Amino acid sequence: MRRLLSFCLLLSALGCLYLSAPSETPKGAERHGTLIGLQYETFFTPHNAGSWETAEAIPVLGKYSSYDVNVIRKHDEWFEQLGIDWLLLDWSNMLWTDPAWEEHQGATKELEDTTDLLFRTYSELEKEGKKPPKLVIMIGLQNGPPVPNAIERLNGIIAWTKRSFLDKPEYKNRWLYYQGKPLLTILYNVGLSCQEIDKNTAPLVAPDWTVRWMGSQLQETKVEKCGFWSWMDGTIRQIVTYDHGEAEEVVVTPSCFPPPKFWLEPRAVGRDHGAPYLESWKVAFEVRPKFIQIHQWNEFAGQKEGEGFGPQHDIYGDEYSLELSDDLEPTQMDQCAYRGCGGWGYYYLNLTKALISLYRGKTPDITVMAVSSPFQAAEVKEKHLLLKWTVLGQRPRAYSVEMDGKKLAKGIQNHSYALDLSKTVPGKHRVTVTAEGVHTYFDLDPAKLTEESTRPLPVTSTIDFTYAWPPR
Repeated sequence: MRRLLSFCLLLSALGCLYLSAPSETPKGAERHGTLIGLQYETFFTPHNAGSWETAEAIPVLGKYSSYDVNVIRKHDEWFEQLGIDWLLLDWSNMLWTDPAWEEHQGATKELEDTTDLLFRTYSELEKEGKKPPKLVIMIGLQNGPPVPNAIERLNGIIAWTKRSFLDKPEYKNRWLYYQGKPLLTILYNVGLSCQEIDKNTAPLVAPDWTVRWMGSQLQETKVEKCGFWSWMDGTIRQIVTYDHGEAEEVVVTPSCFPPPKFWLEPRAVGRDHGAPYLESWKVAFEVRPKFIQIHQWNEFAGQKEGEGFGPQHDIYGDEYSLELSDDLEPTQMDQCAYRGCGGWGYYYLNLTKALISLYRGKTPDITVMAVSSPFQAAEVKEKHLLLKWTVLGQRPRAYSVEMDGKKLAKGIQNHSYALDLSKTVPGKHRVTVTAEGVHTYFDLDPAKLTEESTRPLPVTSTIDFTYAWPPR
């Protein structure tokens, strides 16, 4: 549902870190069997985000409704192609939404209905021989203003969910089971000590579930020490939660924002053509956790201009713009949304497919690369453009750079190149970096959905920019 992060996090001032890592796949534990999940919204309904008014881009499927079974089926098709094991379904705002959840009206009733439709559709898909992801519901104790009688009301949601979903025989196979029970997560956005958290969350009544508490901005709150999983953090290298010395959960994300200004914080990290996404995945490659959460598939909602949080209404904590956002669902590349025009196409879906294939060892011989640059064509007004890139997988022998089809440099040994534009004519240009001595099987072209190739493909990353020198 629409995000409202707790006020205590707005007061934090820790930055969002984006540090370049070595070029080869980090060496981590060889434990297999990671369950890869995807954070998923079913709130495109009349009383939630159904208007698509503040979306940062428009999906390939259009401004869809969460009641549309064809959309649910198409999403599942993509998820099965990716190898997604489970979805995290967001009920985190139930307790503070008006009208009260207990009335089962308006926004919360629509969310209950679309969740039930997802369960029913996935059950039908399973009967058809498909393998849709398992499902995990995330309810919220606090994801905004504190509410009275929170624990009692939370226990009411848990009991109702058991009666309405868990007890239905037709939904038996739809749950993600962990430690012998279906997994239930509870978002509690606070920066308290473990002792304070234990006091504030008792008595929780959830005997039928394996419960994992979740937080946000763990680099600030440190609640991973209390066993909390992360929903998302303000650092590209997301925080790992350990259980008895083993990595249990980590988030991977294409971008991030830290407090206090969130997306407008100078230290926020945008999409940057996928380079931060690769850096985020490196943590998962290093620790091989039991669970990976991909943040996120389809929020496509945010605050209107001048209606942000805080005294100045300039704190934006959901999606903001094409660059300052973290959705991954394929989008149209030629449509305009709330704060700009364009989209990333299938780029992030293709990138995710290659990364999961590499992570699971299906294609252990590949290399994935992204040049650090805004994905949309940027306007360059300087005489020099510093190119940087990052890779995962097999280590390249070297790198080469070309512009507009003309080779500028080869045999580059580091991960950057200073592009001299002093003799470049104004207008549109294309730069391609090629990793030498390595290959891939996945074409990352954003204009189309990638299919695993039967033959090795070159490892390249291309950016477009408009040269505007001298400045007007």
